[in-house]
Amino acid sequence: MKIKKIKPAFRDKRGAIYDFLTDGNIHHIGMVTIKKNYIRGKHFHKKQDQYTLVYKGKVRIVTKNLNKKNSKIESFLLKKMEMVLFPAFWYHSVEALEDSDCIVFTSKSRKGKGYEKDTFQINDIKSFTLNKK
Repeated sequence: MKIKKIKPAFRDKRGAIYDFLTDGNIHHIGMVTIKKNYIRGKHFHKKQDQYTLVYKGKVRIVTKNLNKKNSKIESFLLKKMEMVLFPAFWYHSVEALEDSDCIVFTSKSRKGKGYEKDTFQINDIKSFTLNKK
C-alpha cells in the first residue's frame, strides 16, 4: 500500500486548497467516524475501489491482497491528511488509535443495496482463504 500525504495544492493569506483526487471514477464520498480503540471495516469488495483519507486523528490500517495466494498481512499507521487506496479484493480494517474522522471515496454508489452486495465481511483475516467460485 502506498500512503499519500495530502498537501495544499494552493495556499495564500486566505487559506489553502487541498486536492484529494484529481482522477478516477468516484460515485460516493462519505465520512466515517471511529471512536478510539474501535475497529471498522474488516471486509473487502470485489468490484469497488475505496480511498480512505484521515481527516482527523490517527488510525492503524490492516490490509491483505486477496488476489495473491501467499500475500502477507500488512499493518501501518495513517495520520491526519494521509490517504490510502484499497483496490478491489484488498481486505481492509481501520482501528482508531484516537477518536478519528475519515473521508472515504468509493467507485460504487451507496444507493440501494449495490454497496452491501459488494461488501464481504471477514472476521479473522489470518485464517481466511478467498474462494473465487
